[in-house]
Amino acid sequence: MRRLVIVGVLVIGLLVVLDRVAVVAADHTVAARIQTQENLPSRPSVSIGGFPFLTQAIRGRYDDVTLTVHGFDRIAVRVDTISVALHGVHVSLGAIFAGHVSSVPIDSASARVLLSYADLNEYLGPKGITLSGSDGKVTVSGRVRIGTQTLSADGTASLNVTSDSVVFRVANAVSVAVPLNGLPFGIVLQSATATKAGIQVIATAQGLVLHPH
Repeated sequence: MRRLVIVGVLVIGLLVVLDRVAVVAADHTVAARIQTQENLPSRPSVSIGGFPFLTQAIRGRYDDVTLTVHGFDRIAVRVDTISVALHGVHVSLGAIFAGHVSSVPIDSASARVLLSYADLNEYLGPKGITLSGSDGKVTVSGRVRIGTQTLSADGTASLNVTSDSVVFRVANAVSVAVPLNGLPFGIVLQSATATKAGIQVIATAQGLVLHPH
């Protein structure tokens, strides 16, 4: 009986190790393919959540996959971090073994985009604007030229988003827009909040389909 218990523990341990090895290999493969598909300057980190991984692989549906890109600099302002949470990633195990995975549909995806104050100020510096902030509050200082007038932009700013930019507006109606068009993953901006680390933008990733080849 004791020998059977020992064998059982060893088998369980082996399955756990195999499961973790499989998920690490899958993370690496997905990251490489996403880098190529989205033409990213560096390989993103990929985390496939849920345990056990092999059960999800057999089922052909992964409930919790997170993609993280650091230092994205392909647009006007450098983006500190892009984090995309994928829910309901569908790819059958049979298709993987057969080598016929042409696309990987995804039920839904949400995203968070972090703009650090240092990166924002590097972009806004030539415009004479400086930002600082804390949780829930962002302060603008400097002067903005509008037509033939130069207006003070000092004050606490409200935050809004358009389809492709974050807009800072102070009490005297002076507004400064930071363009974010060109983000990967089909990101569509929803809202923005000031944090100690920077401006956090909440977004969706619409129509996202992964193409493995």
